[in-house]
Amino acid sequence: MKFKARRLVNAVLTTALAGQTMFVQATAPRTTARPARPSDAERLARLETSLESLRQELKIPAYSAAVVKGQKVLWAKGFGYADVENKIPATEHTPYHLASLTKTFASTILMQLVQEGKVKLDDPVSKYGILLESDGVIRVRHLLSHTSEGNPGEQYRYNGNRFAELDKVVQRAAGKSFGELLIANILDPLGMSGSAPNVPRIVGTKSPDAAGGAAEAEVKAAVMDITAGFNSGNVEQIERRLAPLHNRFQGEGGFLTSFINAAELRGAFQAGLKLKFEVHDLEAAVYGDTAVATFFVSGTATPSGGAPRAEGPWRSSFVWNKKDGVWKLVHSHQSAVNRAPITEKHRQRFDAVVKTLAQPYALDREFKTTKISYPQGFSTSAGLMSTVLDMAKYDIAIDQNKFLTKETQRLAFTPARSTKGGELPYGLGWFTQNYKGTRLLWHYGYWTGNSSFILKVPERDVTFIIMANSDNLSRPTTLGSGDALSSPVGMAFLKTFVFPEKFGEPLPEVSWDAPDPELKNQLKLIAGKPYADLYLREMEIKFRTHQSVGRATEAARLVKTYAELYSRPMPEDLARLPVIAQIVQVPDNEDKSVAFSLTGSREVRIFAIGEGLAGEMYDYGWIEDADKGTPVWKMQESQTTYAGGAGKNRKVDLVLTLPAGNYRLRYKTDDSHAFGQWNNLPPDFNFWGIAVYKK
Repeated sequence: MKFKARRLVNAVLTTALAGQTMFVQATAPRTTARPARPSDAERLARLETSLESLRQELKIPAYSAAVVKGQKVLWAKGFGYADVENKIPATEHTPYHLASLTKTFASTILMQLVQEGKVKLDDPVSKYGILLESDGVIRVRHLLSHTSEGNPGEQYRYNGNRFAELDKVVQRAAGKSFGELLIANILDPLGMSGSAPNVPRIVGTKSPDAAGGAAEAEVKAAVMDITAGFNSGNVEQIERRLAPLHNRFQGEGGFLTSFINAAELRGAFQAGLKLKFEVHDLEAAVYGDTAVATFFVSGTATPSGGAPRAEGPWRSSFVWNKKDGVWKLVHSHQSAVNRAPITEKHRQRFDAVVKTLAQPYALDREFKTTKISYPQGFSTSAGLMSTVLDMAKYDIAIDQNKFLTKETQRLAFTPARSTKGGELPYGLGWFTQNYKGTRLLWHYGYWTGNSSFILKVPERDVTFIIMANSDNLSRPTTLGSGDALSSPVGMAFLKTFVFPEKFGEPLPEVSWDAPDPELKNQLKLIAGKPYADLYLREMEIKFRTHQSVGRATEAARLVKTYAELYSRPMPEDLARLPVIAQIVQVPDNEDKSVAFSLTGSREVRIFAIGEGLAGEMYDYGWIEDADKGTPVWKMQESQTTYAGGAGKNRKVDLVLTLPAGNYRLRYKTDDSHAFGQWNNLPPDFNFWGIAVYKK
């Protein structure tokens, strides 16, 4: 939706003036009269201003965004340049790579197959030819929910490579590739003309010079001649095309064998075997009297009195030698095609979309914008290209249950539950999160030269969509850990369209670049508000943003400000306890050890703070039996609690009974984010290490 220029300018000015008085409003006496709700135009003006400011701050060349409200596109716009070198502006029609937003489409296709009874969520993935090492049986739901590693279903661990294995589930269950179903079931019906699955760059089989080019037709004719021999059951025709010494690799390699066993093949044809092979994408390169032909082949084999069975598709390469003016087959190699060939419809879509595709960029070592190349893959995990307007069509269709029943869609949006009983941050192809009673359904994309984000807030019937031509929309976030509020653009949208109603008042804007005393005063004014935690998250966002664009001084200043405002002394009950052993204020790349002994069995209190994320600890402590060299207790991420600051700051505070004996207290750190060398906000306690106290 577009607004008249004067109206938009007025809205921006109104928003700017309002921002200067928000802190006065926040501290003024409360009255029974509620402030008038801002109009959508006013909200959008504020959002546009925030998004453009963030784009420049994140050094993103371009992004496009849209807001869907009430199942209608409320607003869509491009920011910056989709092609910096040629000064081509981004618009709402600009296509971008979506990276992992592709997973939401895979969710829809797979849940359709579940709904049709072709796939069961509890099917072992081995049923579909997927072989993965595991401590238990990996099922389809585990790949869809990123819970396939370790003991399947126990913990969430985002893994795009494992998610991509779902290609095989789609192919075997439907008999069609994910790309084919994506186009037929979603893109075509919704008229998503600005969307296409990626097509990798393909290097053709071509002769190095014009002399070879003239002979390519002869080599192609030789391929078709030997294929015709199989289709007609004429073994002599096949043999005429074979060199005296010929061989082949079959399947994925193995030993060399002859191309055919003439006697066996002749007997099979005489018994009634019928073959029907088709050759696709045949190319040839000729180098004097030697040539290579590459092609795809597929077809059917019908035994005598039996039903036709599908054969292929195979990827094939034939090496030829010209002898006495005739091209003869010297060597053949065949391997199964793991991914379906690109269909003509797929290629046509790609060719149309790629013409206006936003160009990819990254920041170099000096944090300057430089043009790069996009990744080449396409799978259930990533590789779809689209526009924000097309994604809006998709979002509306989801809410109108055009693909799935309400029950099936609800299942995809339901968070997975660990085998230990806890709720995990991911459903079936979607992140799902609850912030103080507000449900957030979302996904993000993060790949080379591109990033994206979609955020649905069902209680407000509103969706935010954004796509960028660099990775910095997602790189300085913790979205992969399941926190939508770590997205700077996501936070800007929520503060504009969702949180004012949730908290009953407009949320103030903090000037993060203000001098230290002023910044501290702003944060102190917010401290008692029900939304105060949002500003701690936003502080972390700003810190990570500064780091991602090379603003180390500004990042360090925020860490210092955070520590001065929120760092606390050790809890009084701990400070009073006698210390048995401790390792504290541990910097990066350390492996420290302290010995201690107990003359009798004793209850001890262990307090430790370290770094952990998604089931793993990176900075952590443990206690080991000094005589046996074996651990008796170890800090595990699943048993930790949040320690304040960055979400990866993890804390343990527990009582443990240790028998008499000799012990070693241990603590180990990796190469980043340890005491005094923070790459994110520090914990609330000025402590990094482990201590054992007398209980």
